Amino acid sequence: MANEMDELIWRVLDGKASPGEIHRVAEWVKESGNRAYFRQLRKVWNLVNGPSVTPERKRVELERFRNFMRQQPVRKERRLVWKEGWYKYAAVIVIPVLIAVYLSWYEFAREDTRVLLNEEPVYPGTRQAILTIAGGDTIALPPNRDVDIQLAGQVRVVGSGESIAYELGEGECASEERYNTLTTPVGGEYQVVLSDGSRVWLNALTRLRYPEIFKEDCREVHLSGEAYFEVAHDPERPFVVVANGVEVTVYGTRFNVNNYGTDVVRTVLVDGKVGIRVMESGKEVVLSPNDMAEFFEVSRSVKVRKVDPYVYTAWKEGKFVFEDEPIEEIMKRLSNWYGVKVLYADERVKKQTFTGVITRYTEVSNVLHLIGETAVVRFQLNGNVVTVGT
Repeated sequence: MANEMDELIWRVLDGKASPGEIHRVAEWVKESGNRAYFRQLRKVWNLVNGPSVTPERKRVELERFRNFMRQQPVRKERRLVWKEGWYKYAAVIVIPVLIAVYLSWYEFAREDTRVLLNEEPVYPGTRQAILTIAGGDTIALPPNRDVDIQLAGQVRVVGSGESIAYELGEGECASEERYNTLTTPVGGEYQVVLSDGSRVWLNALTRLRYPEIFKEDCREVHLSGEAYFEVAHDPERPFVVVANGVEVTVYGTRFNVNNYGTDVVRTVLVDGKVGIRVMESGKEVVLSPNDMAEFFEVSRSVKVRKVDPYVYTAWKEGKFVFEDEPIEEIMKRLSNWYGVKVLYADERVKKQTFTGVITRYTEVSNVLHLIGETAVVRFQLNGNVVTVGT
């Protein structure tokens, strides 16, 4: 049973556990004596998967963990598993994404960190959206419902309840531009395959405006919120995403654009090549894979740096990935997805940071538990209101 729980904890820390498994670990951690063990195990996981630390720091922390394990009243077989199992992992596993909790969290974490919850669960978002067609009519796209909509000419919109796709009749072309808008609410996500074959994933609270049929010389869409794009290759027709004063121009690639904030637009390139053009000045910056461009509206400037794209695109795979992210930004993301209102009992807590990976498809209480176990914060959930303090 002990070894089974070790495996389960490791799955939770890796972000591979189901909502039920996360809940099981959260309940187990509440039991007497288990919290210290959980934190020690997470420290080892951090050394394996976390941000870069010096070899000396790794040596010190692993030795501390060995000492901790020697003091535990466990069976000989379990100690053997740790010696031959997790130590082996610590030596050879390399995960290409920073999904651990910084070691400093453990040094300063409070023992009384906890989550106070209401009895009614707060569930995650679902596949849902609103489609507004040319002329202004709106069509609800709830989860698990087939879609078959006939638009003007021979344009049809079909779907299965999780996504929609535009299908064109033979010889159909853009005699006039008819724009559609796909909007996801708080707690919604959706996919759309545009008329050129490009696929777009929309995160919660996102609006994408696009023509039913693209023109012959250009493919242009307008974005507010966050979306991940897989653009169909067409060198004769550049694909342009317009977002808050910048144009992202591509010819066939995968990238993520986030302009949730009112003052910054972030573009992360997974592969291919894109250009970030400031519409006001006309200046353009070309990105290579693993680049992130940040356009700051106040200064009208663009800064580029190398990142791990998975940190910024894992949301479409059902994961929250936080990399040294302030609690205030984390709570904004949880608010968009769970529909919770966030209050702060202590303003200082907003700047505390957390790094980790958690499934999006679990109750908000489980997410708060995992953050609360390692960060110097305390959560209280009443109805759909989360109060954050220290």
